[in-house]
Amino acid sequence: MKRLMPWLALVLVLGGCASAAEPAPATSPDPDARNLRFAECLREQGLDVPDPEPGKGMTLKFGPGSDQRKVQDAMEACREWAPQGMAGGAAPDPSRDATMREYAQCMRDNGVDAFPDPEGGMVRLDPGAAEDPDFEAAEKACASLMRVPR
Repeated sequence: MKRLMPWLALVLVLGGCASAAEPAPATSPDPDARNLRFAECLREQGLDVPDPEPGKGMTLKFGPGSDQRKVQDAMEACREWAPQGMAGGAAPDPSRDATMREYAQCMRDNGVDAFPDPEGGMVRLDPGAAEDPDFEAAEKACASLMRVPR
């Protein structure tokens, strides 16, 4: 059975260029404020995550040594602030889903055969996908699709 691999980089690209001094409520249309509040919440739950850069979306990386249960519990506790594409996050966006499918195809085209199409706004990887020797190069080759600088 496939499962979400918390140690894999979760690339969540959200539009918006403004930053907020105070985090906005969960209903905020400002993705930068929402991302910042999500990062703060994850830190409150004991995860070491940086503040996202305004206008650049959010990248979370949890290494193989991460406590998977702690990550899952933190994600659940902070889901009201979760960006689009994460369980409990912002409403699904069809154009975002199309971009995620393009990204998945790009990863496969660049040698990561086990990279699946997204389901329900999330990509669920088989355990060995991120260990594919082509993964890092494919991630860099496909980064422009997700508008995340590498």
